[in-house]
Amino acid sequence: MRVSPRELKAVRASGLMTRYAVLGDAVFVIVELPDEGTAGTPVEDACELEHWGLVLQGEIVLEGATTQTFGPASAFYVRPGAPAHRFHADRRAVIAGFAPVTEPLDDSPEALRARGIEVVRRVPAPVLPPPTMHVTGTRVRSASVGQIETQAAEMGAWLFTRTSFGPLSGYTDGWCDLPHWGLVLDGDLVLRWESGELELLGPGDAFHCPAGPPGHRIEVADAATIVDYTPIEAVDDGERRRAPRTIATRTGGRRSRRREQGRSPGAVEPIHDGAAGRPIEAPTFASRSG
Repeated sequence: MRVSPRELKAVRASGLMTRYAVLGDAVFVIVELPDEGTAGTPVEDACELEHWGLVLQGEIVLEGATTQTFGPASAFYVRPGAPAHRFHADRRAVIAGFAPVTEPLDDSPEALRARGIEVVRRVPAPVLPPPTMHVTGTRVRSASVGQIETQAAEMGAWLFTRTSFGPLSGYTDGWCDLPHWGLVLDGDLVLRWESGELELLGPGDAFHCPAGPPGHRIEVADAATIVDYTPIEAVDDGERRRAPRTIATRTGGRRSRRREQGRSPGAVEPIHDGAAGRPIEAPTFASRSG
Protein backbone atom coordinates (compact mmCIF):
# COMPACT_ATOMS: atom_id res chain seq x y z
CA MET A 1 0.00 0.00 0.00
CA ARG A 2 1.42 3.37 -1.01
CA VAL A 3 0.23 6.96 -0.72
CA SER A 4 1.79 9.71 -2.81
CA PRO A 5 2.23 13.26 -1.43
CA ARG A 6 -0.71 14.45 -3.55
CA GLU A 7 -2.98 11.73 -2.14
CA LEU A 8 -2.58 12.78 1.50
CA LYS A 9 -5.69 14.19 3.17
CA ALA A 10 -5.34 17.71 4.61
CA VAL A 11 -6.89 19.43 7.62
CA ARG A 12 -6.29 22.70 9.46
CA ALA A 13 -6.74 23.39 13.18
CA SER A 14 -5.16 25.68 15.76
CA GLY A 15 -2.95 27.36 13.17
CA LEU A 16 -1.48 24.09 11.86
CA MET A 17 -1.81 22.46 8.46
CA THR A 18 -1.71 18.68 8.79
CA ARG A 19 -1.63 16.13 5.98
CA TYR A 20 -2.14 12.49 6.81
CA ALA A 21 -2.97 9.00 5.65
CA VAL A 22 -4.13 6.04 7.72
CA LEU A 23 -2.05 3.03 6.68
CA GLY A 24 -3.37 -0.07 8.36
CA ASP A 25 -2.55 0.08 12.07
CA ALA A 26 -0.56 3.33 11.83
CA VAL A 27 -0.99 6.87 10.60
CA PHE A 28 1.49 8.90 8.55
CA VAL A 29 1.44 12.65 9.27
CA ILE A 30 3.09 15.78 7.87
CA VAL A 31 2.64 18.92 9.99
CA GLU A 32 3.51 22.36 8.66
CA LEU A 33 4.33 25.01 11.25
CA PRO A 34 3.51 28.58 10.14
CA ASP A 35 6.15 31.24 9.49
CA GLU A 36 5.92 32.45 13.11
CA GLY A 37 6.60 28.97 14.46
CA THR A 38 4.75 27.23 17.29
CA ALA A 39 3.45 30.30 19.15
CA GLY A 40 -0.22 29.86 19.98
CA THR A 41 -0.38 26.26 18.71
CA PRO A 42 -0.87 22.96 20.63
CA VAL A 43 2.75 22.06 19.83
CA GLU A 44 3.81 24.14 22.85
CA ASP A 45 1.41 22.38 25.24
CA ALA A 46 2.93 20.17 27.94
CA CYS A 47 2.82 16.56 26.80
CA GLU A 48 3.66 13.09 28.11
CA LEU A 49 2.88 11.19 24.90
CA GLU A 50 5.28 9.02 22.93
CA HIS A 51 6.56 10.57 19.69
CA TRP A 52 8.18 9.37 16.47
CA GLY A 53 9.09 11.78 13.71
CA LEU A 54 11.24 13.09 10.88
CA VAL A 55 12.27 16.72 10.43
CA LEU A 56 11.76 17.52 6.76
CA GLN A 57 12.45 21.27 6.91
CA GLY A 58 13.48 23.84 9.51
CA GLU A 59 14.23 22.97 13.11
CA ILE A 60 12.38 22.40 16.35
CA VAL A 61 13.44 22.48 20.00
CA LEU A 62 12.48 19.85 22.56
CA GLU A 63 12.16 21.15 26.13
CA GLY A 64 11.83 18.57 28.90
CA ALA A 65 14.28 16.56 30.94
CA THR A 66 16.82 18.02 28.52
CA THR A 67 16.71 20.72 25.86
CA GLN A 68 17.71 19.70 22.36
CA THR A 69 17.45 21.25 18.92
CA PHE A 70 16.65 19.04 15.94
CA GLY A 71 17.49 20.33 12.50
CA PRO A 72 16.57 19.18 9.00
CA ALA A 73 16.96 15.50 8.15
CA SER A 74 16.78 14.38 11.80
CA ALA A 75 14.91 11.29 12.98
CA PHE A 76 13.56 11.57 16.51
CA TYR A 77 11.91 9.58 19.26
CA VAL A 78 10.68 10.75 22.68
CA ARG A 79 9.70 8.26 25.35
CA PRO A 80 6.29 8.62 27.05
CA GLY A 81 5.63 9.65 30.65
CA ALA A 82 6.80 12.22 33.17
CA PRO A 83 8.45 14.63 33.22
CA ALA A 84 6.29 16.38 30.64
CA HIS A 85 7.94 17.82 27.57
CA ARG A 86 6.99 20.48 25.05
CA PHE A 87 8.21 21.70 21.67
CA HIS A 88 9.13 25.12 20.39
CA ALA A 89 10.04 26.68 17.05
CA ASP A 90 10.61 30.34 16.15
CA ARG A 91 9.94 29.94 12.45
CA ARG A 92 8.45 27.67 9.83
CA ALA A 93 9.23 23.97 10.04
CA VAL A 94 7.83 20.80 8.49
CA ILE A 95 7.74 17.62 10.55
CA ALA A 96 6.59 14.17 9.42
CA GLY A 97 6.01 11.07 11.47
CA PHE A 98 4.35 7.70 11.93
CA ALA A 99 2.37 6.55 14.96
CA PRO A 100 0.45 3.41 15.93
CA VAL A 101 -3.34 3.62 15.82
CA THR A 102 -4.75 1.79 18.82
CA GLU A 103 -8.43 2.66 18.28
CA PRO A 104 -10.52 3.37 15.17
CA LEU A 105 -10.14 6.93 13.88
CA ASP A 106 -13.24 8.64 12.54
CA ASP A 107 -11.83 11.07 10.01
CA SER A 108 -15.03 11.60 8.07
CA PRO A 109 -15.57 15.27 7.10
CA GLU A 110 -18.60 15.42 9.40
CA ALA A 111 -16.70 14.08 12.40
CA LEU A 112 -13.75 16.40 11.80
CA ARG A 113 -15.94 19.50 11.45
CA ALA A 114 -17.78 18.55 14.65
CA ARG A 115 -14.43 18.78 16.45
CA GLY A 116 -13.64 22.17 14.96
CA ILE A 117 -11.18 20.83 12.37
CA GLU A 118 -11.31 22.34 8.89
CA VAL A 119 -11.11 19.93 5.98
CA VAL A 120 -8.83 21.45 3.32
CA ARG A 121 -9.72 20.44 -0.23
CA ARG A 122 -7.10 22.21 -2.33
CA VAL A 123 -3.57 22.50 -1.05
CA PRO A 124 -0.18 22.74 -2.76
CA ALA A 125 2.03 19.68 -2.80
CA PRO A 126 3.82 19.10 0.51
CA VAL A 127 7.54 19.52 1.03
CA LEU A 128 9.48 16.53 -0.24
CA PRO A 129 11.75 14.79 2.26
CA PRO A 130 15.51 15.33 2.31
CA PRO A 131 17.54 12.66 0.47
CA THR A 132 18.67 11.09 3.73
CA MET A 133 18.02 11.09 7.50
CA HIS A 134 20.68 11.37 10.19
CA VAL A 135 20.71 8.62 12.80
CA THR A 136 23.44 9.02 15.40
CA GLY A 137 24.13 7.86 18.94
CA THR A 138 25.33 4.84 20.87
CA ARG A 139 22.20 2.81 20.21
CA VAL A 140 22.52 2.87 16.44
CA ARG A 141 23.48 -0.29 14.54
CA SER A 142 25.00 -0.18 11.07
CA ALA A 143 25.14 -3.10 8.68
CA SER A 144 25.79 -3.83 5.01
CA VAL A 145 24.40 -6.64 2.87
CA GLY A 146 25.83 -6.44 -0.62
CA GLN A 147 24.71 -3.13 -2.14
CA ILE A 148 22.35 -2.44 0.76
CA GLU A 149 23.46 -0.34 3.76
CA THR A 150 21.35 0.12 6.87
CA GLN A 151 21.36 2.11 10.10
CA ALA A 152 18.88 1.07 12.76
CA ALA A 153 17.83 2.25 16.20
CA GLU A 154 15.19 1.11 18.66
CA MET A 155 12.39 3.65 19.11
CA GLY A 156 10.00 2.31 21.72
CA ALA A 157 8.26 -0.78 20.34
CA TRP A 158 9.47 -0.03 16.81
CA LEU A 159 12.78 -0.54 15.05
CA PHE A 160 13.63 2.52 12.97
CA THR A 161 15.77 1.76 9.93
CA ARG A 162 17.33 3.97 7.29
CA THR A 163 18.26 1.89 4.27
CA SER A 164 20.30 2.93 1.24
CA PHE A 165 19.94 0.62 -1.77
CA GLY A 166 22.67 0.56 -4.39
CA PRO A 167 22.14 -0.12 -8.11
CA LEU A 168 20.46 -3.41 -9.00
CA SER A 169 19.80 -4.35 -5.39
CA GLY A 170 17.04 -6.42 -3.84
CA TYR A 171 16.24 -8.52 -6.91
CA THR A 172 17.64 -11.72 -5.45
CA ASP A 173 16.39 -11.20 -1.89
CA GLY A 174 13.95 -13.67 -0.42
CA TRP A 175 10.45 -12.66 0.60
CA CYS A 176 9.88 -10.68 3.82
CA ASP A 177 6.79 -11.23 5.99
CA LEU A 178 7.44 -8.40 8.47
CA PRO A 179 5.07 -5.44 8.64
CA HIS A 180 6.68 -2.07 7.80
CA TRP A 181 5.60 1.56 7.64
CA GLY A 182 7.97 3.77 5.69
CA LEU A 183 8.79 6.81 3.59
CA VAL A 184 10.83 7.02 0.40
CA LEU A 185 13.47 9.74 0.77
CA ASP A 186 15.31 9.49 -2.54
CA GLY A 187 15.23 7.50 -5.77
CA ASP A 188 12.66 5.12 -7.23
CA LEU A 189 11.91 1.55 -6.24
CA VAL A 190 9.55 -1.32 -6.86
CA LEU A 191 7.65 -2.92 -4.01
CA ARG A 192 7.03 -6.42 -5.32
CA TRP A 193 4.57 -8.80 -3.68
CA GLU A 194 4.79 -12.58 -3.58
CA SER A 195 1.26 -12.66 -5.02
CA GLY A 196 2.59 -11.10 -8.25
CA GLU A 197 1.44 -7.51 -7.68
CA LEU A 198 3.88 -4.61 -7.68
CA GLU A 199 3.86 -0.93 -6.77
CA LEU A 200 6.17 1.83 -8.03
CA LEU A 201 7.35 4.26 -5.36
CA GLY A 202 9.23 7.56 -5.55
CA PRO A 203 10.40 10.37 -3.24
CA GLY A 204 7.77 11.46 -0.73
CA ASP A 205 5.67 8.30 -1.06
CA ALA A 206 4.57 6.74 2.23
CA PHE A 207 4.06 3.00 2.23
CA HIS A 208 2.81 0.12 4.35
CA CYS A 209 3.69 -3.55 3.99
CA PRO A 210 1.19 -5.65 5.99
CA ALA A 211 2.46 -8.76 7.71
CA GLY A 212 2.75 -11.68 5.30
CA PRO A 213 2.24 -14.04 3.74
CA PRO A 214 2.10 -13.00 1.00
CA GLY A 215 5.58 -11.61 1.44
CA HIS A 216 7.18 -8.62 -0.22
CA ARG A 217 10.58 -7.38 -1.30
CA ILE A 218 12.05 -4.06 -2.43
CA GLU A 219 13.80 -3.92 -5.81
CA VAL A 220 15.93 -0.95 -6.90
CA ALA A 221 17.33 -0.45 -10.40
CA ASP A 222 19.52 2.61 -9.76
CA ALA A 223 19.71 3.78 -6.14
CA ALA A 224 17.20 4.72 -3.45
CA THR A 225 16.97 5.58 0.24
CA ILE A 226 14.06 4.87 2.57
CA VAL A 227 13.25 5.02 6.25
CA ASP A 228 10.85 2.58 7.83
CA TYR A 229 9.50 1.35 11.15
CA THR A 230 9.00 -2.30 12.04
CA PRO A 231 7.57 -3.73 15.28
CA ILE A 232 10.49 -5.15 17.26
CA GLU A 233 8.44 -8.15 18.37
CA ALA A 234 7.96 -9.06 14.70
CA VAL A 235 11.68 -8.63 13.96
CA ASP A 236 12.54 -11.00 16.79
CA ASP A 237 9.99 -13.62 15.71
CA GLY A 238 12.16 -16.38 14.28
CA GLU A 239 9.16 -17.99 12.56
CA ARG A 240 8.74 -15.09 10.11
CA ARG A 241 10.60 -14.68 6.82
CA ARG A 242 12.77 -11.56 6.97
CA ALA A 243 14.64 -9.53 4.39
CA PRO A 244 18.45 -9.64 4.67
CA ARG A 245 18.54 -5.95 5.65
CA THR A 246 16.26 -6.70 8.62
CA ILE A 247 18.22 -9.76 9.70
CA ALA A 248 21.39 -7.62 9.66
CA THR A 249 19.86 -5.21 12.18
CA ARG A 250 18.26 -7.87 14.39
CA THR A 251 17.93 -6.50 17.91
CA GLY A 252 17.98 -9.77 19.87
CA GLY A 253 17.54 -9.24 23.61
CA ARG A 254 18.55 -5.60 23.79
CA ARG A 255 15.04 -4.47 24.76
CA SER A 256 14.96 -6.55 27.94
CA ARG A 257 18.42 -5.35 28.97
CA ARG A 258 17.31 -1.73 28.54
CA ARG A 259 14.28 -2.34 30.74
CA GLU A 260 16.54 -3.75 33.44
CA GLN A 261 18.77 -0.70 33.22
CA GLY A 262 15.70 1.46 33.93
CA ARG A 263 15.66 4.42 31.55
CA SER A 264 13.55 7.28 32.90
CA PRO A 265 10.20 8.02 31.18
CA GLY A 266 10.21 11.07 28.93
CA ALA A 267 13.91 10.69 28.19
CA VAL A 268 15.12 11.39 24.68
CA GLU A 269 16.77 8.54 22.84
CA PRO A 270 20.35 9.31 21.70
CA ILE A 271 19.38 9.55 18.04
CA HIS A 272 18.28 12.98 16.78
CA ASP A 273 14.98 13.24 18.60
CA GLY A 274 12.03 15.59 18.30
CA ALA A 275 8.38 16.26 18.83
CA ALA A 276 4.75 15.47 18.09
CA GLY A 277 1.00 15.47 19.12
CA ARG A 278 -2.27 13.86 18.01
CA PRO A 279 -2.51 13.82 14.21
CA ILE A 280 -6.28 14.11 13.84
CA GLU A 281 -7.78 15.15 17.17
CA ALA A 282 -5.32 18.03 17.58
CA PRO A 283 -2.95 17.97 14.62
CA THR A 284 0.64 18.48 15.72
CA PHE A 285 3.33 15.86 15.21
CA ALA A 286 3.22 12.07 15.19
CA SER A 287 2.28 10.49 18.51
CA ARG A 288 0.45 7.35 19.57
CA SER A 289 -3.14 7.66 18.42
CA GLY A 290 -6.17 6.09 19.95
